[in-house]
Amino acid sequence: MRTRRSDGSALPATPTAWLDAFSAAVARDSGDVCSRLLSLAFRSVIEGDAHESCTAYYARAQVLSIRVLRIILRTGATAALEVRYWPRGGYSTFVLDRQADGWQAVAIVPGGPLPI
Repeated sequence: MRTRRSDGSALPATPTAWLDAFSAAVARDSGDVCSRLLSLAFRSVIEGDAHESCTAYYARAQVLSIRVLRIILRTGATAALEVRYWPRGGYSTFVLDRQADGWQAVAIVPGGPLPI
């Protein structure tokens, strides 16, 4: 059983757990998405591109059903989760890095599946 950090915000223990936490946080708590599930560098990119706070950006995000196409692990420290949005059919790849206490997103890449 993974212990929580002293502030109660342990990162998800697996890439799949990260995706579950991200989906739930988009639906219920955009602050959790930004403060815990995304890296600081990635939050900065979102805020620069969207010209608003990360929390405001994810507060407007639409919750969509997804299907996981595949999970690719590289050297145990980076994972790519390829998903397809259902029923519309768009694709995204969530790029995660393993931190000392779990997984955190460093990028979300729109578009089709990655070549192998």
